[in-house]
Amino acid sequence: MQIDAYTRIVLTVIAGCLLYMVGKDLNIVPSAHAQEAPVVTAVNIVEVAGAPIAAPRDTRNEVSLPVRVLD
Repeated sequence: MQIDAYTRIVLTVIAGCLLYMVGKDLNIVPSAHAQEAPVVTAVNIVEVAGAPIAAPRDTRNEVSLPVRVLD
């Protein structure tokens, strides 16, 4: 019994559709999501090495301090 080209193409398309239907719900690579709400921690430094830090009277000016980050 000989199977012609048309039958092979139709069977191949059917097999591809079946594979798609089975594989579309598989989560091979998990989805990545961003955090919903970032957590912000307020830091109020009142003294450095025992010396008090004077807060600025004008809230438009910022005071920057040298910072060294350690692990």
